[in-house]
Amino acid sequence: MTTTAGEHLDLPTGKSHLHRSLAARSATTMMNESTSKVTELRPLLCVDEVAMILGVPKATLYRWHSVSTPSTQVGPRAFRVGRYLRYSLEDLRAYINELRGSAS
Repeated sequence: MTTTAGEHLDLPTGKSHLHRSLAARSATTMMNESTSKVTELRPLLCVDEVAMILGVPKATLYRWHSVSTPSTQVGPRAFRVGRYLRYSLEDLRAYINELRGSAS
């Protein structure tokens, strides 16, 4: 079907289109409600990003993680998501602030 300038195509209003629209709207509402009980998730940082931010090799981050214990943390706190090492922005900021405090 072709249209000329000024014409528009109406989108189908079937159940599947309506369902997708309602699902997207309710997900957006849940994410926007600050009082909701849904945990706010922030993006996680990968090893490449943290290595670039701290100016250290990726191997150093992997080593720090491997020698860390629950009682003795070496480097920024990290955790595994499957086989990948990830960092929260809050944990990285806390580590940087800790370094700043110990440097003085």
